[in-house]
This record gives sequence, structure tokens and C-alpha cells, in this order.
Amino acid sequence: MKRTILKTLTLIAALCVAAPMIATAADAPEGKQGRGKGAMAGKLDEVLGKLDLTAEQKTKVDAAKAKLGEYMKSHAEELKAAREATEPEKRREALKGMMGQMKQTRDEIRAVLTDEQKKKFDELMPAYQGKGRGSK
Repeated sequence: MKRTILKTLTLIAALCVAAPMIATAADAPEGKQGRGKGAMAGKLDEVLGKLDLTAEQKTKVDAAKAKLGEYMKSHAEELKAAREATEPEKRREALKGMMGQMKQTRDEIRAVLTDEQKKKFDELMPAYQGKGRGSK
């Protein structure tokens, strides 16, 4: 039980750190996203670069990523409050929407991929599926 709570809090803390970076990355001009880019956004771009996306797929993926960036921007105050919350329950509640939006973005991206691309995407993006470090 304590281990599960610790894992949950660690995940929440990681999301708190990543959220503002993802929002910052969405604002950067194309090709200029190096410094402010969050680890998760960087990993996503790295993985997508390995999938040989068609022009049509790239357009749809970019739209999904932009929608996530807009969500992060529009909920910046809420996410900041979550980072600063001292009570785990408040932090968890504040991050619930962000985590849902991130899952929706992942689902939108997967929807435009071929079966082969989905398989590769799933192999290369374990953190998106809860298979990252520290999870069982």
C-alpha cells in the first residue's frame, strides 16, 4: 500500500515538472524547441521521428500535440497549484485532468498510425502506458 502511494506521488511529481515544460515546448517555433522542452514531449518527438509518418499523419499528430499544448497553457494556474499543493489528494485531483488529456493525446496519435507503427510506438513509449521505471 505504502509502495503504491509512493509510486503515485512520484508519478504526480514527475507530471508536475513535465506539464509546464510541455506547454512551453508547444509555444516554441518549429525546430526551436530544444531548451524549454519537457522530457515527455522530447521523448514523444523522438519516438514519432522513428515511425516514418506520412505527411497526412504528421498533420494529424501535430494537431493532437498542439491541442495538448493549448490545454497545458489554459490550465497553467491549475497545474501550478497542483505543484504547490501539500496535500496529496489535492495534488492528485488537480492533475487528473492533465493526465486524462495526455491519454487522449496518446490515443489520438495511435488512431492515425498503421498497425506496424502502433506496435513500434508502444514499444518505444513505455512511460505512456504505465510501464516506465518504478511501475509493475
